[in-house]
Amino acid sequence: MSSAPESLSPSGAGTSEAAAPANPPLAAASPAVFLAGFSTLALISGISIGLAKVVTQFFALAIGADAFQIGLIMAMESIGMVLVTVPAGFIIARFGARRVYAIASLGPLIVNLLLPFASGVIGLAIGRLVIGLCIPFRIVSMNSTFLAQLNRIGVGKAGWYRGALTAGLALIGPALATVLTQHVDYVWSFAIIAALFGIMAVGSLYFFTDEAPSTPAPKALSASGIASEARTLLRNKDVSESCVIEFISSATGSLFAAFIIVVAAHLNGLTKEDGVHIMLFHGAMTVLALFGAGRLTRTLNKWIAYGIGLVLGTLALIILGTASGFAALAIGAVLLSAGQSIVHLVNMRLLSTHPGEKSKVSGLFNLSSMTGSSVGALAGGIVSKFAGVQSIYLLWLPVLWLAAGYLFFVLKGTNPHEA
Repeated sequence: MSSAPESLSPSGAGTSEAAAPANPPLAAASPAVFLAGFSTLALISGISIGLAKVVTQFFALAIGADAFQIGLIMAMESIGMVLVTVPAGFIIARFGARRVYAIASLGPLIVNLLLPFASGVIGLAIGRLVIGLCIPFRIVSMNSTFLAQLNRIGVGKAGWYRGALTAGLALIGPALATVLTQHVDYVWSFAIIAALFGIMAVGSLYFFTDEAPSTPAPKALSASGIASEARTLLRNKDVSESCVIEFISSATGSLFAAFIIVVAAHLNGLTKEDGVHIMLFHGAMTVLALFGAGRLTRTLNKWIAYGIGLVLGTLALIILGTASGFAALAIGAVLLSAGQSIVHLVNMRLLSTHPGEKSKVSGLFNLSSMTGSSVGALAGGIVSKFAGVQSIYLLWLPVLWLAAGYLFFVLKGTNPHEA
């Protein structure tokens, strides 16, 4: 792979070593110590989110919510996240990841202590909305800290943050929720979730890093200023390409996750529980790939990596759209997770070389992921009204290839000499 373009050279950061902010000793410790501590926080974060989602749904059922109301409750969190993700990056750049993360963790802590006393759907929906408004500050803080440290800990570890987060979110959190709700009441279940947010708030003070101040001094935060800077960031090809690819990858993953249980339940000989098991296959493969494939992709030409991801995603959708049994669905899930993991690893590697403030780039990157997830599930739901639910995977193929064509012939085409 050719060297990064000059505009992405770390030397262009415009900050001297003397201007670097003071960070806690553990954040500046050996790469192994930092990686162990940060990965542990990411794992706890994933567990808390996965645990909270399942416990909230169980509690909603217990107070009489129907399927539509549960969907509304969970959607409120996504709405809150989309609203503040980009501003979160700029606020973090101004005030620092450690301080913002710790303060933002207090919101979910307090709300989870109050949720078991909600007597209706409206109370739960408001609670999830408040949590959704806090989560982007936490996610962008983690992402920007990890990107800022990635060159020091090695790009071969580019998937460790997402891998630890996914392990908690997709595997440990849901499993723990089913055990917890069988042995303690909802007051204690939500109290345990709140305690996890407290642990993360304290831990962030030791392992999170703050970016060096901008040069020149940052302007006052305003909607127009944020929009202007966001447009400037998106003019950087690595940033814009990574955001587009993250959007389509998240949309494809959301399409899989939203309907695989329904697809399994409609196939002869399978049940909705089989759909859950297939989701676990997907989650397990994602964790393995993110932890293990970083070394394989660290020198891979990005267009080759994106091509591999496209081929794996295409095969996965074809298999998922034509499968008639558990084994085929599981193979499709594994191929899809492998493709998504490869493109994520390459995206993280490219974004880590961006000389600007990582929190602002992370805000755009995470907004792409969140909106992609929403669009994938929404598009699949609309299509399912006019076609068989399993066929949505096949009907998504033109969207995937149109996005690939746009990336290769439009974005890449503006700089044919780019690696």
